[in-house]
Amino acid sequence: MWKTISSKELFKHPRITLIEDEVLLPNGHQTSYLRFEEKGEAVTIIAQRDDGKILLQKEYSYPPNQILFQFPGGGVVVGEDVKVGAQRELQEEAKVKAINLSLLGSYLLNNRRSTAKMHVFIAESLVSAPLASDIEESFEDFWLSEEEIDALISKGEIINGNVLASWVLFKNHKLNLL
Repeated sequence: MWKTISSKELFKHPRITLIEDEVLLPNGHQTSYLRFEEKGEAVTIIAQRDDGKILLQKEYSYPPNQILFQFPGGGVVVGEDVKVGAQRELQEEAKVKAINLSLLGSYLLNNRRSTAKMHVFIAESLVSAPLASDIEESFEDFWLSEEEIDALISKGEIINGNVLASWVLFKNHKLNLL
């Protein structure tokens, strides 16, 4: 195990704080390690209509400067329950609310630099319930079958790691239902 000797805040911004730790490694060497301080957690929502189609959105992503496929989701406010945050994000980004919202699983977003977790939900029995979107967000919606999403992944058209990891949790959930 690594032992933290000291920590120093290098940069603070409302969206990210950069910390430099001095750590003692198990082999006795000391080194500097850069990490992010995370505030809150994040959610991804796989919204599935009654006909089986799943919402995949395209949105401009900065800094890759590309329009990327993604599922609805985003940050959970500190102190907000992740399920409540998932429902809010679904309403802001997809303009629907889930009557059935279930956690599929969670994973670390960047285990080498932070402790932030992504919680992946499946949203079913959808009803219209729009909330205002964030000013930085603009989406193009696609309701696709599982096979169409698999094909986009196979063709390399989905390169967002969050989508890929969330899709694995969704597929595992579907296998467990069989």
